Amino acid sequence: MMKKIISTIYLTVLFALFSNIVNAQDGYTYTLQHNGGYSFTVQAVPNTSANNFATSVQSYGFTLIIPDGVTITATTSLGAAANVTFFDGNNVSMPTIDGYLITETLGSPMSLSAPSAGTNSDVFTFTVNANPTSGELKVLENNSTLATTVTSLKSFMQADMIDNGMAQFVNVVDPNAAAVSGMSTFNFATLSVNDVQLTENQLEIYPNPASDMINIQTNSNISNVAIYNISGKKVLQANRTDINISRLSQGMYILKITSDNGAQITKRFIKQ
Repeated sequence: MMKKIISTIYLTVLFALFSNIVNAQDGYTYTLQHNGGYSFTVQAVPNTSANNFATSVQSYGFTLIIPDGVTITATTSLGAAANVTFFDGNNVSMPTIDGYLITETLGSPMSLSAPSAGTNSDVFTFTVNANPTSGELKVLENNSTLATTVTSLKSFMQADMIDNGMAQFVNVVDPNAAAVSGMSTFNFATLSVNDVQLTENQLEIYPNPASDMINIQTNSNISNVAIYNISGKKVLQANRTDINISRLSQGMYILKITSDNGAQITKRFIKQ
């Protein structure tokens, strides 16, 4: 009997150690996606993992560094209510650095694809204003001097990634590593003079509200139209100016329109 008990304990310990090794791979980094023109999206990138349990996100945050004199405007976010807080480098003893702290606490946790799918998830989409042609946009690294000095600027994501029947929200972004992957810096000098924003008077959407079809009237050539719900999830995509929306549920949607030179504009419409 004693041998059986010892064996059981031994197997239990081995299982726990194995589980910790597997779960140790779970987590996220942030990456920057250029949507064209001055539109960008910060995405959550899952670490390589066999975990097939969908991640439940309770809150998240990261910091964007921008050139002096540049501002951003939020377009969509995971919970449609991100806090966008500007900070001046003078206040953190780094006068050459300005940025925005982006945070959001979700009223109800939202799910991301299971890490095993290897799919990036859109978290925060924004537009850079003033059409800068120099300087850099970047997602701040957690191990940078600034983030180490001002720890409130570090990226984080409070999420549940363990399939154990309990809601256990922990930070799944490494606070001591870079916590960024892929493209995390964008140089505005790479944009041509034609990469400018579409303006309100260059584009019209009708009817609005609409029940079956919406039409986009513009003098620009449209290369892509994406429709997002108010939670920031893409629900429809097209490359034409007349779009059938009959299958969408009633409610408010965000239309992101991209011209053939990369210029973008977002519009809201109501599906009846």
